[in-house]
Amino acid sequence: MKKRLAILLLMASCGVAQAADEASSEAQSYIAGLCTITGEQQAADASQEEYVQKLKNMVMRGSVPYGMDTPEFNQDEAEKVADAYSKLPDEVKKSNLKDVAACKKATLAQYQKAE
Repeated sequence: MKKRLAILLLMASCGVAQAADEASSEAQSYIAGLCTITGEQQAADASQEEYVQKLKNMVMRGSVPYGMDTPEFNQDEAEKVADAYSKLPDEVKKSNLKDVAACKKATLAQYQKAE
């Protein structure tokens, strides 16, 4: 009985760890997308709602309507990422328009502060 309980606890903890990784991966995906979008459009002065809509459009363009494994758009996570990007100082946003890696790093740091 104790062995079964230990196995169940191990399985549950692995599930929690995997769920945490997925949320982190999703946030990083949204951060990468947002930095790419702002870099391509050379626009760092949109509103948080506009950033969320751009992320939503990006996710929808990446999925096919007949696909079996279509990604779901996580509105809450996208709002957190857009909020983190919006809180970056204007000079940082403008300097990061040409450097996607720096944009990702700064946005991720701001995102992690909020959590």
